[in-house]
Amino acid sequence: MRTGVSKTRRCQVPGETRRHGSIRRPALALGCVVIAASAVTGIAGAAVSLAPSPAQPPTIAYVTETAKTPPVVWAIRSDGSQKTRLGAGTSPLVSPSGTQVAVGLFGTSPNETGPAIAIYSTSGAAPLTYLNLKTENATPLAFSPDGRYLAIDVQSTAIRGGALLSGVAIVDLQANTLKLIAHGQPYGASFAPNGSDELVYALAPSQTLSAPVNVFRSKPDGTGTVALTRDGRSLFPVWGPGAIAYDRERMRRNDAPVYQIWLRSPTGSSTRRLTNIHVRTLVSGLVPLAFSADGSRLLAQFGGQDTSEAWTVRVPSGRARRLTVNGRSVQAAGLSADGGTVLVDEGGFLGPASEGRTATVPFAGGRSTVLVAHGSQASWNG
Repeated sequence: MRTGVSKTRRCQVPGETRRHGSIRRPALALGCVVIAASAVTGIAGAAVSLAPSPAQPPTIAYVTETAKTPPVVWAIRSDGSQKTRLGAGTSPLVSPSGTQVAVGLFGTSPNETGPAIAIYSTSGAAPLTYLNLKTENATPLAFSPDGRYLAIDVQSTAIRGGALLSGVAIVDLQANTLKLIAHGQPYGASFAPNGSDELVYALAPSQTLSAPVNVFRSKPDGTGTVALTRDGRSLFPVWGPGAIAYDRERMRRNDAPVYQIWLRSPTGSSTRRLTNIHVRTLVSGLVPLAFSADGSRLLAQFGGQDTSEAWTVRVPSGRARRLTVNGRSVQAAGLSADGGTVLVDEGGFLGPASEGRTATVPFAGGRSTVLVAHGSQASWNG
């Protein structure tokens, strides 16, 4: 399952279409926003089921969109069954049970009015909606393993002091509440895989390229916050079994920063560099996206200017390789729990979602299996 990445040092996931683009850490592509915890708007719908679903094919969410039609989110089983139109949205994120799909709503209406985020039910229940596009934008980042909590990147649309009104917010789906637990510019979030509902996130005090960014650990209500890094150059954390993967950036003059993946213990007591790949000009390098259940495999995205490539990383060796289909790059979308299968978007990069297709590829590379012929921005609970 994909977790952890907001979208590039700003609001863009390095390397994923529409919500991804240049992986450079500044340049707020959308002019996002964040709100105070009390600014929740329009909470609707019945209580959601948090229990895991019985064994069944994974649920995949994806987006269709053309140059003339708005973005629409769909859900489908990996075996092609139960195709369901959920509603408007982008950046879909499937819950662990596959019964909910969180989406951002920026760019889905001509006047940018209404709620900023929605959580759709795949069974047809009324959606839950939060925040207000007049004052903030929001992007789903990660679900907790039990499905109770959703971390979101909230970006204030205020012209001044936007970072102070932005931050990491947590939706408690059991209590039907939203709370902003950290103020600043988020760069990814991820929940502990052990079911404790603790999370890690990266945060900078402002949206400028030079602003220091560090990784923090806290409980879902924001209490017990501890800084895991203090170097001012750590971002995009993904919490895996036994270690947290994150990027450490090296700034370059008049060029994109360089990202290499590091591993740190959840307590912050030990750290080591995992990858050491060449990063050419105008691109930034690898951003971790998802661990396999045993922690031996890591899915990453190599991003930068006009670049979005899925890469696989072996742990602990740090061996990294680009994942291709028929010699062409694909965009990373998710990793199966056993680490054997990667969910990818083929094509559609820098174009409308329906120009791409969603497929699976073996972690070691090989032929792809197309699951959705016209659609991208995929997510799953595989």
